Amino acid sequence: MQGGKAGVSYPGDNTVSVQEMEALQLAAQLIMENGGETFRAEETVRRMGEGFGLQQVESFAVPSGLFISYRTEEGRLETSVRRVHHRSTNLTMVDSVNQISRETAAGKLSPKEALVRLRTVSDLQKKGTGLRMLPAAAICAGGFTFLFQGGWTEALLSMGIAALVQGTGMLLARIHDPGIASNIVGGLLTALLPALAAGWIPGLITEAVVAGALMPLVPGVAMTNAVQDTLRGDMVSGLSHGTSALMTACLIAGGALLAPPLIRLIQGGGL
Repeated sequence: MQGGKAGVSYPGDNTVSVQEMEALQLAAQLIMENGGETFRAEETVRRMGEGFGLQQVESFAVPSGLFISYRTEEGRLETSVRRVHHRSTNLTMVDSVNQISRETAAGKLSPKEALVRLRTVSDLQKKGTGLRMLPAAAICAGGFTFLFQGGWTEALLSMGIAALVQGTGMLLARIHDPGIASNIVGGLLTALLPALAAGWIPGLITEAVVAGALMPLVPGVAMTNAVQDTLRGDMVSGLSHGTSALMTACLIAGGALLAPPLIRLIQGGGL
């Protein structure tokens, strides 16, 4: 079935209804897990639900979970709750879900077809894009190093450190680190390694290397989402994203502050 007729359920057979709910849940979850705004997740649920032929489609999303409610064509009210545990930044995933949402709203996809495509996107997320993140972090760090008045030497060093920090974060993520250790270790490495390298590379602009290597760690998407959610009146999500961004920045800064005493200890000067 296509378009509005796709939401029809039959007595004794809830297969279609289950597919509708799961598709809505998975679409919103993928958006929130990959850096999308909460209002985007809510709007996606509404548009997809209407594309399925559902009525009174409502959703409420916060960074840690979402609530979905709708009424079927038979008048049955269905509600679900789904927790969101994993959060990262992958706007390609968000764009893929948006494309599926647009096709569903236009009546081109049934609940089953939308769910299959969303599961494909989810599988790509589970497989991860870790190897791509290493060069991405390196390129980001190198570009910002030039902006901070660094040269090619500083840029190359910054790129190597950023890739190392990204790889370290990926390893910590495998042991279910919630981000605390990876942010602290990342801040420590980006401050420690340039200072040590300065003893081997004459004329190295340490500040440019540190600033460039730190940029991939900065929670820019979370802060942007916090501002957008707050301006839209969604205070819960705005405060949550803002607090998360602030805590991340504090952890990174705390890790960087550990570098000077470690350098003195390495050099034999004591803490």
